[in-house]
Amino acid sequence: MEQMIGIIGGVGPYAGLDVVKKIFDNTVASCDQDHLDLHLINIPSKIGDRTDYLLNGGTNPAYALIQGFDQLVKVGATVVGIPCNTAHAPAIFNVLARHVAKAYPAVILLNMIEETCSQIIDRYPDGVRIGLLATKGTHAVGLYSSYFRHYAKLELLEPSIEDREIVHGAIYDPGYGIKAVTPVSAKAVAILVDQANKLIDRGAEVIILGCTELPLALHEGLVACPLVDPTLVLARAAIQHAAPEKLRQY
Repeated sequence: MEQMIGIIGGVGPYAGLDVVKKIFDNTVASCDQDHLDLHLINIPSKIGDRTDYLLNGGTNPAYALIQGFDQLVKVGATVVGIPCNTAHAPAIFNVLARHVAKAYPAVILLNMIEETCSQIIDRYPDGVRIGLLATKGTHAVGLYSSYFRHYAKLELLEPSIEDREIVHGAIYDPGYGIKAVTPVSAKAVAILVDQANKLIDRGAEVIILGCTELPLALHEGLVACPLVDPTLVLARAAIQHAAPEKLRQY
């Protein structure tokens, strides 16, 4: 029996659409009925900014994520993902995970960061230098470094404090940031390409797009190294758990 995928969207809204499209794109299907059942709940008005919470405190966005999770379970979701890197910071994600384990032990809550790191470890068993582009919140809590520090052959390269601010602006700036301007502005793309190139100059051999807005701006071919897209990883993990026989192979 196939499972139903649930996506908690609004973090940000276009990231939710992006992961849903990637689920469709990575599903083996020859007609409408071959696609997987899926519910996207988009509740940006309820979920506070994750980076702001991590840096400044306030109401934990986990409580709104719990509301979204509960609603998805009510409509039948059995595999749930959140297309937001910063929402996976332990201070947020662990609150949700404890709720899920207690209230819905049969429902799978995907951890996008674990899935992404596992894929990189599997892909580069002999080691690799990994560049990270992300929000200030993701850098501040060491979201990716906490996973990679256990693997001696993997080296994580993060931008300087100054460059993190520049990347953050490309995501958040109300005049040109990805969250504010659709389609993505040329300025945001140029900033992100420049920051990716700085990481490559420092030795990065692969770059994690560590904010789910970043794949809206950067894609393979724009920079001279492979890009790891956690949104794509999440999409494929959702299919793998819901109906592994329908996961498109490359």
